[in-house]
Amino acid sequence: MKVALVPTYVDYYEAVVPGLRQAKEDLLRKVLGALENHHEVNVFEWVDSVAHARMAREKLRRAKPDCVIVLPLVAVFSALTDEIVKGLRVPLVLLSAMAGDKIPANLSMPMVVSQSQSFGCQAISNGWRRQGIEFHALHQIPGTSKGDIALRRLLGSIELHQQMSHLRIGLVGEPFAEMSDVVLPKKDFESRTGARIICIPMKRVHAMVAAVSRQELEKLEKELARTFAFGRFSAREKELSFRAAIAIQKLVSEFRLHCAAFNSHGPQGLKSDKLGLMCTLGVTLATSAGCPMSEVGDLCTALAMWIGRRLGGAAYYTELDSAYIQDDHWLLLNSGEYDLAWLRRGAKPRLVPNSNFTGVNGRGVSPCAPLRTGPATIINFTPTPRAPQPYRLLVCEGTIANDWFPEMRVGNACFKLEGNGRVLYEQWLASGPVHHSATCPGHLSTFVEAFCKLQGWSFKKVG
Repeated sequence: MKVALVPTYVDYYEAVVPGLRQAKEDLLRKVLGALENHHEVNVFEWVDSVAHARMAREKLRRAKPDCVIVLPLVAVFSALTDEIVKGLRVPLVLLSAMAGDKIPANLSMPMVVSQSQSFGCQAISNGWRRQGIEFHALHQIPGTSKGDIALRRLLGSIELHQQMSHLRIGLVGEPFAEMSDVVLPKKDFESRTGARIICIPMKRVHAMVAAVSRQELEKLEKELARTFAFGRFSAREKELSFRAAIAIQKLVSEFRLHCAAFNSHGPQGLKSDKLGLMCTLGVTLATSAGCPMSEVGDLCTALAMWIGRRLGGAAYYTELDSAYIQDDHWLLLNSGEYDLAWLRRGAKPRLVPNSNFTGVNGRGVSPCAPLRTGPATIINFTPTPRAPQPYRLLVCEGTIANDWFPEMRVGNACFKLEGNGRVLYEQWLASGPVHHSATCPGHLSTFVEAFCKLQGWSFKKVG
């Protein structure tokens, strides 16, 4: 993504704080460092007057960036930034730089003047609102891990919005019969977003499974042995699982898929002698390689996984189990799918027979491992055809706790909430979620909401 960074400055405060300009150059370098690792940056000269602001606006018009970031280096007067954004037609970010997360004991007025942009940022936001200009605001400490991740995720939301019209979602097989909540109407979704749903019949999978060579099987087994400990499988169960995993990888490559929904169930899945087992290994390897993949033909959750994985770095295909809710915990499960990008540090993932379903050729090879502890967000996507906005993303933030249950033989997690788990589940249930979700690392609600704002979708946060 091509990003324009427009730092704004006035020399009004230099008489109060000697060396102010040098300190602000240091701040600018930190922001540049955070941006240049991930994006192409157009850096303009400092805007320090209304005339200069008009020149910057003309440069923006010619450069055609995908996003404009305005960075007030001091408490800048809003007349400058009013000029910069006139006629702007791309996403706009107001980056407000914090100096620290604690008020210093020896705080002085020169320190406040030198380190605070907040007075100027409030004036800037007021000027933009008066013009009816939409923008995203971010208040973080540049140069810190937390601050730079937040900036990267906000820009990631903008990038996702821009990539939506080029998205290619694979539907491998048909959705699970009678699971109406997982259906994403193809014609409506494509016409509203520009994305494409690529329908791939299961007979194509059957043919690719049969065509896998012995050399490909041996290569995959060697690769898996470097990561996983192996459980016990019948020879046919193991070979068909490996063949299906290789076939899924080839489908992702051939159809240039960004995310996908597979369906291991039904007459062409578990009940077919050409497949006949759960394909959770192939689904896991596709997700871990960057193409998030759901099960049962659930395109809604495939899209949620794509959004969450791009923002958070991993996506765990999730079923929220409500039979047992502790005071502040939810239990997260699935049918054996995983994302190795979220493997708990020091854990050795295992390959075990699927503990949920059995087909005519066995259960299938399934990964079993705990998720890494830390902040996490559950993301749920659904069409809302009778609402003012056509689609909605529902989120809940919490923490992956240390507890997990290896005896279940699937990836699972305890999701710790801020609040009463039963009450929050009632709120989640009342929101009408699809019965699968994506669980992703980090607290992502701010960035999911920014994406929804750009898309014209609705957003709801539980908790």
